[in-house]
Amino acid sequence: MKKIILSIILAIVAAFTATAQDNSNSCPGWLWEISGNGLAQKSYLFGTCHGEGHNFTKEEVFSFPGLQDAFDESKMVLFEMDLNPEHIDTAAVKKQAKWIADLFRNPGPEYMMPEGVYYKTLYDSIAHFNVVDNFLAKKNNDPEYWKKTPGYWFTRLGVTLFIATRQVQIVDAVLYQETVKQGKENGGLEELKDIDGTLQSALTDTKGIDTLSMKEQADTLYRMIRNMTNGTTHRMYQGFYKAYMSNDTCQMAKYLAEIPEMSGAKNSSHDKELLHDRNAAWMATIKKNIPEKTCMIAVGARHLMGAESLIAMLRREGYTVEAVK
Repeated sequence: MKKIILSIILAIVAAFTATAQDNSNSCPGWLWEISGNGLAQKSYLFGTCHGEGHNFTKEEVFSFPGLQDAFDESKMVLFEMDLNPEHIDTAAVKKQAKWIADLFRNPGPEYMMPEGVYYKTLYDSIAHFNVVDNFLAKKNNDPEYWKKTPGYWFTRLGVTLFIATRQVQIVDAVLYQETVKQGKENGGLEELKDIDGTLQSALTDTKGIDTLSMKEQADTLYRMIRNMTNGTTHRMYQGFYKAYMSNDTCQMAKYLAEIPEMSGAKNSSHDKELLHDRNAAWMATIKKNIPEKTCMIAVGARHLMGAESLIAMLRREGYTVEAVK
């Protein structure tokens, strides 16, 4: 349960879609210095990786150039959410846990297959149907899987996969452990209750599954299961990890643009909800803290990419934000 709670607390979904890159620096990395605009001391931005199935070590995290010195200099570390177990919003966690339990054990009527619609007739290829049938009936051990829509199974498998990739030590957790060890102040830029609706939307509809026809849902589910069983999903996560560890935003942008989509569809509205809108909401807390002390703002790497990144927003406010080489 603790691992599930942690995965929910850190549930910052990075949907695999291309993101425009901030090209004011050629190919910078994930560590940035904030100065100017009346600041008496520098602060830092650092782009983290929320796992993607990789168990990060302290040595890996602090291998990024300049990070150790910037971290040691910082008096306070601000994460996306407050990671102190004593500060966990138990009501919000229970709400998310209940939603997951209800999805798995007692799905609503919107997830039930319409009368007269069958999986076998949704597929043009019997081979595609057999892949889905074998996976859900045998590996998932549900001989009555056909009672639920392909969209339900896409959502359920997506949530399961998402949680599984967070059963590891992520970059944020490594930094938090060092923050506690060194006795630094720490906190969060938001609370789970502030975005639980956004998170649920992202987990259930990262590819707009509910807007697709039943046949399109079936084809989307087939592609997901195929990618999960032939190793494509694992290679996607490995690719994301390698792109992150390259400390090169150009390589990350290239990877995100070329990655094979699990559903074959894209929904840019989630970039706005999960990245841009949250960046804007975080600015007040950042601007409040950086005049008082040297802070490190440690957030998912994609929050530092694009025209609506934290970097761009800080620059528009008059701060100087430069990549640390």
